[in-house]
Amino acid sequence: MFVNAGAGYQQAALCGSLGVAAVCIGAVCDPDTSKKVLVELENWYRGAELPIYQPDMTLDTTVADSILCADSVGKFMEKTGFAMGSDERKTRCAGVAADVTKKMVELLNAELA
Repeated sequence: MFVNAGAGYQQAALCGSLGVAAVCIGAVCDPDTSKKVLVELENWYRGAELPIYQPDMTLDTTVADSILCADSVGKFMEKTGFAMGSDERKTRCAGVAADVTKKMVELLNAELA
C-alpha cells in the first residue's frame, strides 16, 4: 500500500517514512491532534542524528535539517560517499523508517495515553 512512498514518493520530495507516518497518525487521531503529533514528529526528524536503528551495519549519522528525502539522503550520501543504489544507503533508509515509526508510536502513546 505504501510502496509509492519510497525514494521520497519517487521524486525525492517528502521523506516516505514521514508520509506513511502521517497517514497512520491520521488514522487514529482527530484532525487537530493529528496535526500536532505530525508537527512534533517532523520537528524531531529535522534535528535527529539518523539513523539511530542500525542492526546490520554501523553507518555514519547525519542531521537532515529538513523533511525532504533529497536533503536527508543527500547529506548522508555526501558525507559517506555511498551511492543511491548502495546497500549502505538502503540500510540507512530502512533504519530511518524504523526510527520514524518508533518516534511516531512514542508521540502517539504520550498524546493518547
